[in-house]
Amino acid sequence: MSLKIGKRFIVLSFREPGDAEAAGRKYVGNRIPIWLGPGQAFGSGEHETTTSCLEELENLPIEATTKILDLGSGTGILAIAAAKMGARTVTALDTSADAVESTRSNAKLNGVETAVFPAQGGLERVKDERFDIILANLYGEVLLGLVPDLTKCLQPGGLLVLSGIHYDFNYELRTAFLRLGLKLLKDRFLENYTTLVFKNVG
Repeated sequence: MSLKIGKRFIVLSFREPGDAEAAGRKYVGNRIPIWLGPGQAFGSGEHETTTSCLEELENLPIEATTKILDLGSGTGILAIAAAKMGARTVTALDTSADAVESTRSNAKLNGVETAVFPAQGGLERVKDERFDIILANLYGEVLLGLVPDLTKCLQPGGLLVLSGIHYDFNYELRTAFLRLGLKLLKDRFLENYTTLVFKNVG
């Protein structure tokens, strides 16, 4: 698999021993490579919600001090992309043990294992932490139950990127975050889902 996403990323499958040398490169052409090994977790980059998250991620202000949370990490594709863009730390949470192992393996494959920290569980694992950027590619009905906790985990001035939201949940979810004082920066309609970007202006 070779999949170009946005202006900056290319997702590649790691299948052969000879791929090891290529996986060590900082760029493939002029793009940041994200190598994915075999695994069962969600997040190959082909689904429109993953693609849209990467397209939003490439435009975010990520610096050497940026602390990121990837909630529902799947293969770790978003966490790896964020780490390769220079984030200080990326906490990658997923309730699936397979996903946690997949993220750990893929982070090592991409040489970002010192920046990506996979863990099994949900927001309760980080309830006392605050993040500069939160990425959550989950179903809309799941996100609705996390609105207060996601807001609490976001630093003042922090950014929240949400996807996996079917059209039916867009308005309710958008309204719930606006009520808590977040500012809507983007409401993007895809073929079957939507992606929302908020800023914590509080």
